[in-house]
Amino acid sequence: MFAIGIEALKPGVHERTFRPEAEALELDPSVFRDVDVSARLDVAEAQILVSLTVRAQAILECDRTLRSFDQRIEGTYCVLFSCAGFASASKNRCNEVRILAPSDRVLDLTDVARDTILLAVPARRIAPGAEDIDIPTTFGVSQGTQDDSIDPRWEALGALKSQKD
Repeated sequence: MFAIGIEALKPGVHERTFRPEAEALELDPSVFRDVDVSARLDVAEAQILVSLTVRAQAILECDRTLRSFDQRIEGTYCVLFSCAGFASASKNRCNEVRILAPSDRVLDLTDVARDTILLAVPARRIAPGAEDIDIPTTFGVSQGTQDDSIDPRWEALGALKSQKD
């Protein structure tokens, strides 16, 4: 779980940097490491705007060569925590509003940070230099060296084509 304590926060802007383990964000530690979360909390009465920047080193598999490579990934996201009245009134206009109860002492940002970094992983994963590698596009025996006789099962179709001409 990745949470930020809000009990002692006074109104104003607060900036924090965290280095949670991949497991704390429910990420696969064999893929993600060196996770860094920078949070900017803009605290006002009954609401907190949280702007996150999440960075991590990821081991990805190249779509072109199928080799593993390291890539630095970075994503940003903003979410507003507010009282129930404001959150329900803004529900249709803004998906990034979450309810902040007066009794809340921490903001659970596990899913926000995890989703931010997962959405930042590129859809097309190409290792550095992989675009320059020549990839073979022909496999097996060349068609020109095979016997050119027609399979007897196709002779009837060949006869129909000959009749049309």
